[in-house]
Amino acid sequence: MKALAQVAKPLASALALQAGILLVGALLHRNAMGAAAVQAAAAEFGSGQFGVAWSTPLEKAPPAKAIALRALRGAGYALGLAVVLVGLALVTRAATFHGAAQIGVLPLINGLIVSVLLAVRDELILRGMVLRALDGAVPRAVELVVCGLVAAAAAWGSKEGAGALEIVAAGVFGAGFAALWKIDRGAWMAWGANATFHFVMTTLTHGAVFDVRVAQGTWAQAVL
Repeated sequence: MKALAQVAKPLASALALQAGILLVGALLHRNAMGAAAVQAAAAEFGSGQFGVAWSTPLEKAPPAKAIALRALRGAGYALGLAVVLVGLALVTRAATFHGAAQIGVLPLINGLIVSVLLAVRDELILRGMVLRALDGAVPRAVELVVCGLVAAAAAWGSKEGAGALEIVAAGVFGAGFAALWKIDRGAWMAWGANATFHFVMTTLTHGAVFDVRVAQGTWAQAVL
């Protein structure tokens, strides 16, 4: 079992790094891609100081093909979940479909790059550093709960006026991504899932390909 100090130091560092990353986002709010790039780089450097690795250091580094398959597996899980949630929102009239948008290549590319970078940021800080701190100190179920609480706290701190459902949803997704970390023994699957889910929910369904509009005051506001 790890000593309390061994657990507290990386957790406190994760919180401090997250606060700094949020400050960068606020300062560069007019340049979404620039802000995401700086935040991802800071997350990569900061988490690396505490031994957070994309793949378990206990095994030989996986080849590029294996990494791609792990990321695509996570992407597949996220895509399936996104389709179910969007479909449920439409069926329950929590959202309405306003037709296919005119596909613009630039918005798609920008949205994909931002989603990929933000997934790097969130997985390394909100999951990687937390799991690194808790590894061996608490049962796996507690690790997932803590990751969920950290993700919920991050949503509350970073989104002005975030509703209770949105915060709860962020916590559930955070625990889910943490579960993918444990299954994959690394970040690749969770990163693929995070990037795909964000891309679908913020770019594909919000004008780049499809125009799905969420009704105010409905549960769909928490995920779409």
